[in-house]
Amino acid sequence: MIAPPYSEFSEIASEDILLRKIRPEDVPALVSISYYDGKKAANEAEAAMMLKKIEQDYISGNSIHWGIEEKSSGKITGTCGYYRGFKNDSGELGCILLDEYRGKGFMSRAMKLAIAVGFKKGLKKIFAVTSNQNTSAIKLLERLNFRRTGEEDHEVHYAIFREELFSIRAFRNDEKEEILKLLRLNTPKSFHPSEEKDLREYLENEAENYFVVDGPGGIVAAGGFNTGFDKSRAARISWDLVHPEFQGLGIGKKLTLYRIEQIKKLPGIEKIVVRTTGQAEKFYENMGFQKRHFEKDFWAPGFDLYQMEMRIKKRTA
Repeated sequence: MIAPPYSEFSEIASEDILLRKIRPEDVPALVSISYYDGKKAANEAEAAMMLKKIEQDYISGNSIHWGIEEKSSGKITGTCGYYRGFKNDSGELGCILLDEYRGKGFMSRAMKLAIAVGFKKGLKKIFAVTSNQNTSAIKLLERLNFRRTGEEDHEVHYAIFREELFSIRAFRNDEKEEILKLLRLNTPKSFHPSEEKDLREYLENEAENYFVVDGPGGIVAAGGFNTGFDKSRAARISWDLVHPEFQGLGIGKKLTLYRIEQIKKLPGIEKIVVRTTGQAEKFYENMGFQKRHFEKDFWAPGFDLYQMEMRIKKRTA
């Protein structure tokens, strides 16, 4: 675990929220949800003092505390973070919202971001504790793939583990819109807007072996492969997508290795081809693919074609 403090405070953004450092001007809005050691702030002065204590915990390497900002309005909606140290590469995640922002999905989105950054910092386990009467919190934790690990004194304990974070399964036809959303979240950094039409056509008419990766809160990655190329001697990997919030956790590598193993089981396949862009060339090179063809602006202006191949070594009986 890379414990705090960091050279730069970790700020994490999604398409609609930002986890950021709490500023002094945020304190008046947060009085009603300010706690420290189980004690609730009675006024603004106490809330400010609690914030200073949490900041000291951060400096001591025992806490990461974010404000949850709604990007569209710039308003702070609540707080989220890890608060009780990081013993054994574990961290306890907590999140609380102002009353007016409850039931609008802010907590789910904030916790997904916090889970991702926690594992990127090296946590192996993230756990949460809530009242056994708090059914909404329990449902949220279960939607985020936490599993129940125990109960004590009217509290239930949940945890999510790094090695169990992601699972690969076959794509279903009713999940097209979720896959298209993944593409939009990676546009224009990795894809041109015009490619959404191509992906929709692929999912509706061409997807042969397409897979999704389930993670906290739903599908976090997808990718497939098709056969029948080069006189049925080649399979082609296609449409690899990873949710930006979960990039850097090895999902793309795990999904690529999974497909390579699936392809190796097929008779007659001698090579795997991937047609990608310069943005992903290094990734596939590190996976063992070699560049065979280049074509400038093939996909769209600024999106060149890199055709890469991997020869398959067949298993012997």
